[in-house]
Amino acid sequence: MAAYVIYARRDETDEEKSRQYSKLVVPQIRDFGGEIVTARGKVHVVEGDWQPKAITILKFENKQALMNWYQSSEYAPLKQMRLESNVGDFVVVDES
Repeated sequence: MAAYVIYARRDETDEEKSRQYSKLVVPQIRDFGGEIVTARGKVHVVEGDWQPKAITILKFENKQALMNWYQSSEYAPLKQMRLESNVGDFVVVDES
């Protein structure tokens, strides 16, 4: 069953590094079998008080495929780049 990453960016602390991360991570996600559902999507909260500035949603075939990417040595330097340039919540949701 499919698994998703929902990344809710609350703040961008280094715009240039964040844009570089985006350029580098997209082909990598695809190489690991992932799909970008939406990237940096605008958020319109209709209930609650959640206040992210942007949402990114990724889809993978299953949770194992997602975790293979997330825990890979290829993603490690990009993850660090994301952590140095953005503040947000990184959530994994699976359909099981």
